Amino acid sequence: MGLLIKSAAGPEFWANIGKTAADYAGLTWGHFVINNLLPVTIGNIFGGSLMVGAAYWFIYLRPRRS
Repeated sequence: MGLLIKSAAGPEFWANIGKTAADYAGLTWGHFVINNLLPVTIGNIFGGSLMVGAAYWFIYLRPRRS
């Protein structure tokens, strides 16, 4: 949302908050993808596969009680 506001907000928005788009120079699509989206996606794939795999192992592969 911040990236969209930075690129589409009009001058009245910036005047109301007392900032300029230049104050958010580090807020870029490149930084978003490299510093946020990529690590989160890798973490979700890795963590999800471990957690789901462990849950299935615990539920289905343990010995049955007689």
